[in-house]
Amino acid sequence: MFECRICAVNPFTALFGEQAAKPEAKETKKKKSTAKSSSKRNEKSFQPRSEAEVEAAVRQWAQYAHPRAREFFASPQQLQEVLVQLAQGTDKNADPITGTEDRCVYWYGDVTKDDLQAAIRMIKPGESEESVTYVNRVLAFIFATDDSFNKLMQLPKEPFKMSCGDQLCVHLSHISLATSSDP
Repeated sequence: MFECRICAVNPFTALFGEQAAKPEAKETKKKKSTAKSSSKRNEKSFQPRSEAEVEAAVRQWAQYAHPRAREFFASPQQLQEVLVQLAQGTDKNADPITGTEDRCVYWYGDVTKDDLQAAIRMIKPGESEESVTYVNRVLAFIFATDDSFNKLMQLPKEPFKMSCGDQLCVHLSHISLATSSDP
């Protein structure tokens, strides 16, 4: 298990919570949830990236990855696998990292079963089993500045609230210093 030399706890646990508290995810393409979502996302307008477009997005986004993310993942390939999932779960005409702040970037990948939060499946370094992690928390971990990241780490281990009000938006600049359970 990865331990920071300075921290007393695993920083990934501090960011994403204990494995026992992992959210259950489902594939949006396989089943429709009966829970109501207030998202403005239109699944019919989704245009997936081609393999070449995924590779290009991953190359571009990797340049912006914070050193904490590069140090955390055991290999560059593990970080790349997460970035591939982010590219595959977002529209080819939208960029959750460098895109314009006035436009939401909707998530078309896995969502949690009960509260319809954007989620990805990943094997965390030092673990052998796949777990489900909130996309907006992964984005903050990989791309946020130290100051923003430290403020976000003070929040409960649940999805961050999006400032646009749409929890299926995964635009990095829309992450709020509140959690999804705040009014």
